Amino acid sequence: MRVLLIMPYHCDLIHAVSLPLGILSIASYLEKNGYEVKIADFSVRRTSAKKVYEEFEPDIVGISFPSVKAIDGVVKISRFFHKKKVPIVWGGSFIDVGEIQHFFQTGLVDILSFCEGEATWLDLLRTIEAGDDIAKVQGIAFLKDGEIVTTSPRPFLDPAELPRLNFDLLENLPEYYHYLYGCSHTVYVYLSKGCPCHCTFCVNTLCHRNTRRRRSVDDFVSELTELVTKYDANGFYFGDELAFANDRELLEICDAFDATGLTFHWGFQTRIGCLSEAALQRAYNSGCRWVDYGVESGSKRILKEVKKAIPYDRIEPDFAACSRIGMISIANFIIGFPGETEDDIKDSIALAKRLQSTQNTFARYIFGTKTPAGKKLMEETDDYPRFESLNDYKGMDFFKNRQHLSRIPQKELDVIQAYFLMAAIFRKDYHESRSYDLFIKSVLTVLKRLPRMGPVCAVKALYEIVFDFLRMICDLVFFPKIRKKYGLK
Repeated sequence: MRVLLIMPYHCDLIHAVSLPLGILSIASYLEKNGYEVKIADFSVRRTSAKKVYEEFEPDIVGISFPSVKAIDGVVKISRFFHKKKVPIVWGGSFIDVGEIQHFFQTGLVDILSFCEGEATWLDLLRTIEAGDDIAKVQGIAFLKDGEIVTTSPRPFLDPAELPRLNFDLLENLPEYYHYLYGCSHTVYVYLSKGCPCHCTFCVNTLCHRNTRRRRSVDDFVSELTELVTKYDANGFYFGDELAFANDRELLEICDAFDATGLTFHWGFQTRIGCLSEAALQRAYNSGCRWVDYGVESGSKRILKEVKKAIPYDRIEPDFAACSRIGMISIANFIIGFPGETEDDIKDSIALAKRLQSTQNTFARYIFGTKTPAGKKLMEETDDYPRFESLNDYKGMDFFKNRQHLSRIPQKELDVIQAYFLMAAIFRKDYHESRSYDLFIKSVLTVLKRLPRMGPVCAVKALYEIVFDFLRMICDLVFFPKIRKKYGLK
């Protein structure tokens, strides 16, 4: 069977383009098992579904559904292949988060694939080829006689069974380069999947069932070596939800990186309290230049409510350690938590201002009806936003979400978020990086992606960017009382 895997387009110019690691892993796994696979990434190269169809003539199409921002792209692409009567499979993190019936209501999808897709796809293809009932395939949902059939969850695949990623399956890997903290050719990579923690707001509880699995370090380092020597990459961002759970894991990677003799910079996400200053210093010596920490809130009450389970007394020391080393550190906060009060917000702002962090981000709380927090809210309140179709999800955005159940007025959340975002964009000192590093990144991202977008999408995206920027300026200029209320000078 000829398998076409698609990453859909969307009109978001703010966030850097990432390698499609999920479908690349599926494609590499299927290729290893004898299937002819093609990846078409509409997010970096605007083409048409018709052109891709005529060039490859697939027997089955898989479309990634990474977030709500891809809704329009997924629907438009699926509509074409549906008319061609090609079986369509949707997978990706939004499939795990969204309500199943809303996907099938579109009439455009035949099968939904949940969680990790490598083993599911192989099982599905072999089952179809054998003419067997796909109800035997674990980890999928489909319609049968007008009713939704959901099969049993699939056990996670041992990462040791996965082959190295085959980057040649991507049409032009340098299209994914983006500028980040001094690295002009940064790409996303991953060493592990999942996270063992139980934060109630996180989709990890759905996508990975609070389970963490690490890949072979040798395979991972071999991939990075290829990216540097063959594709001229010079920076790597670990897309792992929890890249390193302890010093031992971090030091193992440092040793492996040093053994390559190559020069590149890298950064990762981890949890407060996982790593010592000595380990971070060792990482810095091996090329690590930035660390992302999920702080989420400065309120101990909120942290307990969402089961963040980080040692509060380690938050400030961990950032102080990064500052002493010269490591860029990012403190990620969330505002708009259900039941969040003015005092909770003030605790978060006070903590952010005390931290010796390089950058503070304040994202919006996103509702997830299937997460533990979402289920609890649906049981306890009638004010929880209801979703009747895919279109109802479109407003859910980490930076634009207008739906929240905190006790803070919407405009106050706008001002707080604008203050920290503008402070990050126009911060001059990013250690060894260029001055105004985040501003440069934003501009380069826009300029790089504009030529690859259709004119309609490009105009719409530019309008939204300009509108959002002016809105933030207005929030900061015309609401001084709110800034004063929260100590934001």
